[in-house]
Amino acid sequence: MQEQQLLMHQRLTRQNLHGVWAAITTPFDENNRFDAAVFRENIRRLHSAGVHGIYTTDSDGEFYAIELDEFKMIVDVFADEAQRLNIPTQVGVTWCNTQGMLDRLHYVAAAGILGAHIGHPFFMPMNAESYRVFWQDIQRAVPEWFALIHYNTPRVHNYQSGSDYATLLPNIPNLIGTKHVGANVTEFLTLMHYAPELCHFTGEHAMTPYMFFGARGIYSWFANFNARYMIEWYEDIQQGRWEQARHRQERMHAFSLLKEELLCQTGNLHGIVGKAMEAASPFLVSSNRTRRPYLPVPDETIKRFQVLVEERFPDLLWQG
Repeated sequence: MQEQQLLMHQRLTRQNLHGVWAAITTPFDENNRFDAAVFRENIRRLHSAGVHGIYTTDSDGEFYAIELDEFKMIVDVFADEAQRLNIPTQVGVTWCNTQGMLDRLHYVAAAGILGAHIGHPFFMPMNAESYRVFWQDIQRAVPEWFALIHYNTPRVHNYQSGSDYATLLPNIPNLIGTKHVGANVTEFLTLMHYAPELCHFTGEHAMTPYMFFGARGIYSWFANFNARYMIEWYEDIQQGRWEQARHRQERMHAFSLLKEELLCQTGNLHGIVGKAMEAASPFLVSSNRTRRPYLPVPDETIKRFQVLVEERFPDLLWQG
């Protein structure tokens, strides 16, 4: 079968990767253990809401707090539930050394997950030869059908630009896309110039402008608050309804300012904020428990956030 004819739940390719992918959080129970029942239920709810795919154990999935044995438990549940639903899957495998990432990649591919987000080891930068060998090791660890997505974030070393991908692409044929978290439009245009064949995904902060310039979709934290809003936003863009898409971008920016004011004010980021937002919405089963040293957002702060969102952003609320 030609790659362009494959559906995403069969295989992820440079031709077919697109849409709204939800960054599902990792729920923990009162004993600080992975809560498989809540995880399964939230996968089902995201699928029912119509997201195009789901991924886990990136920063919103608290990858940094999950050791390999528990990672395998999460992947087993994720793969089983997603395969029942025929929903495409990706898993984050970022770790602080190559071997830790290879261990995760081997397990993920064997479980039938379709692709992985590859963030660079984060303690210190790699020199040019180390970088070349790193990606060579990653590529050799998985079958040729397994999709690799580079999680390109300035929070780690070896942040990549467009010309860097032009050098990397000939050697890594199953590198199919990027998770591009930058907010510089000129930088994104350069990325599209040098690597137009890759499926570049953005975030809520730049969805309308970046998709206007060629991004294929979004890796979304807001999908856990209201997945339907994200799908409708994506459809506005696909149908060329740019005025509606511009309005949604402005509303999301205003919402994000409130989120930063209340939920991020003490330095909270990623999965800590994601779980607080999840708790402020009736859409998913909430589990506002995080792993130390990162403490959860207090319940009273979440309640205040919820009240203000209901007052200021009724159009962003999940309606069931």
